[in-house]
Amino acid sequence: MSRVAGIAGKAILVLSLLGYQLLVHLGVTASALDPARAALLAAPMVAVGVWILIRSPHRLLWVLILAAAVAMTWFVGHGSAALYGVPHAAAYLFLLWLFGRTLRDGREPLITRLARHGRGSLPPAMETYTRRLTIAWCVFFAAQLALSALLLHLGWLESWSLFINVLNLPLVALMFAADYLYRVARYRDWPQSSIANVIRAYARDRASTQLPH
Repeated sequence: MSRVAGIAGKAILVLSLLGYQLLVHLGVTASALDPARAALLAAPMVAVGVWILIRSPHRLLWVLILAAAVAMTWFVGHGSAALYGVPHAAAYLFLLWLFGRTLRDGREPLITRLARHGRGSLPPAMETYTRRLTIAWCVFFAAQLALSALLLHLGWLESWSLFINVLNLPLVALMFAADYLYRVARYRDWPQSSIANVIRAYARDRASTQLPH
């Protein structure tokens, strides 16, 4: 029973997040966004931002990321509606930094480290694959930022909002699915991991290396 309740809770959380992003999309693309509705749509984003700043021991890093995200969306965008892209920009700037910094010489790629946490030693083929997968995620994060900036700069507000609010999570899910299907086809003898296992491996890695929240 508790397992069913856990699954139901996760499903409700995902549906709520998708529903909120759809509401933001509809609000951003509405002909007129009155102050009350704008504040209502922005409230959850502000609450999450405050929670991160309070909980994270790396507040300066998050302040810099948020400042960069605000600057990028404000100068690239047209009008105050562009500020609804701040969470998207901040999240992908952080992820690009988090993954990209581990690709420097002398560092172990993040996904390689996560796989090692979950399975111990890795064969050379999997070390190569996990490094390439780390690069692929960096390309994905950079593409998210670049396409968002391009759509916003062109003034295609509806397409931009659809991309960052409605298509955001499905595209992330598609990346996970593509990785999983490739691993099943290419490395059949290698035990496959679920997203939950990846999250647990990241939590253990963060605890051991004190990565930013």
